[in-house]
Amino acid sequence: MKGLLLGLCALFLAGVADAKEFMTADQFLALQTFNGKSPIKQGDPVHGRKLYSMYCTPCHGMEGDGKGQLARLLDPAPRDHTDGQGKRKGDGMNDRTDKQLFNAISDGGQGISKSVNMPAWKHTISEKSRWDIIAYLRAIAKPVYVPK
Repeated sequence: MKGLLLGLCALFLAGVADAKEFMTADQFLALQTFNGKSPIKQGDPVHGRKLYSMYCTPCHGMEGDGKGQLARLLDPAPRDHTDGQGKRKGDGMNDRTDKQLFNAISDGGQGISKSVNMPAWKHTISEKSRWDIIAYLRAIAKPVYVPK
């Protein structure tokens, strides 16, 4: 885990040192603001947004669109969390169950047979906070997520 994070940091520093666009402190603070409501009962999307901006935006982007500063260095590319429908049937964020999202955040990509680039956060982010992130993810998907 530490090795992966250190590796990503090294890639980030090496790969975007020439980039003209970095996230400024004002941009980061703007990410802290979220007034949306989650369509699910569990989790606090306002707190989830704060956590998302801290842990997820380097790869998934400030808007959750998969276009973070590290995205161009990753293969496969990070998931677009705003894509509720998906390009193929069954591939959108709205097709994922809350439990699938929880497992992805908890166990990382490798834990769910996806990308090894996605770290496991279960030892870093509390269970309650992982549900807060899921509440935020549900709030940003387009079309709007409707619980089944």
